Amino acid sequence: MPAGRISDRCAFCDNALVEAASTDVSIDLVAPFQLDQPQAANRLASELAGRWLAPEDVRKKGRPEELKGLYVPFWAYDASARSQYSARIGIHWYRTETYTEEVNGETVTRTRQVKETEWFRVSGSHAADYQDQLVSASNGLPEDESNELEPFDLGLAHPYAPTLLAGWIAESPSIDRTTAKQTAHQEFADLENNAIRAFLPGDEKRKVENQTQIDISGVRLLMLPIWVANYRHGGEV
Repeated sequence: MPAGRISDRCAFCDNALVEAASTDVSIDLVAPFQLDQPQAANRLASELAGRWLAPEDVRKKGRPEELKGLYVPFWAYDASARSQYSARIGIHWYRTETYTEEVNGETVTRTRQVKETEWFRVSGSHAADYQDQLVSASNGLPEDESNELEPFDLGLAHPYAPTLLAGWIAESPSIDRTTAKQTAHQEFADLENNAIRAFLPGDEKRKVENQTQIDISGVRLLMLPIWVANYRHGGEV
C-alpha cells in the first residue's frame, strides 16, 4: 500500500485493495458517498460556471474525469462545557417625540418614534454538551478548509468494515489525537462562547466575559467522503 493510505486500487489488476489488518489505525465509522462521480461533477461545474472571473480552463474542471473520490480521516470529539459569565445587555424601548418642521411655508407639528436603550448588568452560569466536533486528521486538508466542508451527515455512517472502503482511495491519519484534541478544545470554546451570547437576553450585548471549563470525554476516528479536483497554476496547486 502507498505510504499514507489504507485503501487504493491495485496498479496491476485494478482490483480494490484495503489494509484490513492495519495495527496503527482503528476506524470507528465510515460515511458513504451520497453523490456518484457524474453528480458531483455537475455540482462542481455549476459552481465554477458562476466564477466568471476565473480562467476558462478552471471553469472546465467540472468534468467527471477530473474528480477523484477520497476518504479523509477525521477525529470526532464529544465534550461538556460549564461556564460562568457576566455581561451588559441593552433593552430597547421607544418614546414618542414631538417636533415641528416647515412644509410649504407653514409650520407643521409631527411626532416620531425614537429608540432608546437601557443597559443592565447580568451574570450567571451556562452548561452544554457537544457531540461529534470534527477535526481533520489529514495534513493535506487544513482545519479551516475542512470546516468549510461541514456538516457531514454522520447519521448515515456505518461501523467500519473493510468493504466500505474497497475501491476508494483512503488516507490514514497524519494528525495524531493529541494534536487534534488541542484544536477540538479551541473549537469547543468557540462553540460555548457563541452559545452564551445566543443565550443572553436583550437586544444588544456588550462586555461579555466568561470562564469556561471544557471536559473532552470521547473520541472516534471517522472516514468521511470527499470529491476532489485540483488545478495547477504557476507551479502551485
